[in-house]
Amino acid sequence: MEQIYDVIVVGGGMAGVSAAVSAARLGCRTLLIEKNAMLGGLGTSGLMTMVMASRRWFSGLGKTLIDSLIAQGDARIIDDYPVKDYQRIPFDGEAMKRALDSLLLSSGAELLLYSHITGIEKENGKITALRVNGGEGDFRVTAKLFIDATGDGQLAYYAGEDYDIGDDSGNVQAPTMTAYYCGIDFDRYEAFLKTYEGKGDGIPKVNMIRELAPKAVADGVLSVCDLHHPGIFRISPCFNVGVMNAGHIYGAECISPKGLTEATIAGRKMAKEYLDFYRRYVPGFEHAYMTNTCSTLGLRETRRIRGRYITTFEDKASYRKFEDAVMRFDGGAVSDVHASSAAREAYDAYYKLFTAREGLREDDWAELPYRSLLADRTENLLLAGRCVSADRKTQGQLRIMGYCFMMGQASGTAAAVSVRSGELPGEIDMHTLQYQLEKDGMEI
Repeated sequence: MEQIYDVIVVGGGMAGVSAAVSAARLGCRTLLIEKNAMLGGLGTSGLMTMVMASRRWFSGLGKTLIDSLIAQGDARIIDDYPVKDYQRIPFDGEAMKRALDSLLLSSGAELLLYSHITGIEKENGKITALRVNGGEGDFRVTAKLFIDATGDGQLAYYAGEDYDIGDDSGNVQAPTMTAYYCGIDFDRYEAFLKTYEGKGDGIPKVNMIRELAPKAVADGVLSVCDLHHPGIFRISPCFNVGVMNAGHIYGAECISPKGLTEATIAGRKMAKEYLDFYRRYVPGFEHAYMTNTCSTLGLRETRRIRGRYITTFEDKASYRKFEDAVMRFDGGAVSDVHASSAAREAYDAYYKLFTAREGLREDDWAELPYRSLLADRTENLLLAGRCVSADRKTQGQLRIMGYCFMMGQASGTAAAVSVRSGELPGEIDMHTLQYQLEKDGMEI
């Protein structure tokens, strides 16, 4: 089996779907390759069925999709989210799977699920083909352009691109195992949370965890005192179902099969511990039960590819503008970099960065330059999503689902402009790209 395409996107998360749809809608023969059984990445197989998005700067194809889910009752906006700059949008996971299938296939893009990239062929600074393994064995696919939306930067890694992992010691933001819990009396739970208002400098949920987590460790209910336990979020006010972003798996090694295996097993154990924790200490959970854990571990950070430009935290903090900007995102000296260890000082550093509000501008934005979506050594490779070329603190903000939709749209549109013009991605006219993005609903 050997097919020739204009654009091949590897990775079917929110960034990958957005990239493939954008390229296909603009006339490119496009293929999306995904190793799992579904599109959506952590939003579906990862059970994190809640989009986190900017309140002001979420635009483009992803916002249109979410708005359609809200309109048909399959998603909702949580208006009382205490983090001023962001909104949480829980959605029905099965509805999202169907919506992504329809969105992709109606664009004209082709899809291969259950397909693993095993290597590449590269000549004269360009990828010429991908080696893929599927149920019928190995095969090759070729294209003019490729987009790495794997999250881990797998395609860029195969292509020999430089990258960074984690902090200066290689420690990554701890992943979590997401799980669904049913049988919850949310009225009693929310009433209990209100008893923690004013008991500390955090929101009620944070104050509750700070008090109860150490007690649970002392009682032998929890094995780790995770002061940054993200908690549980109600999917719909009509049902007693919640998604639990269970405790962090500190010390996880998130690239190797061995490390991922160990982290996944530890995460499943931890998901049960947190069910026991809520049943024992939190009213409303007496009859709760766990229905399932995610099949894709909730990774926050692995490879950050060093592209043509590495967008820095100083760029973000200073609301820097770029001539080759392809999207807006929230600026200011704030980020969501989860701790790598359970040490109190690591949590305090996370909390200080996450709650930093000095110098924030209500009506201003940072910009992501197009060069941060361009691989440095591979002329026909673009990046989208978690592996974007950004430093650690900036990636900590850009990795959320809302921005992944937008990065994918920018890369897919750039690929289409490149194919139509016959120029390499790094040589295309920026005004043409920016005009097309704005025409398709992105704010530049």
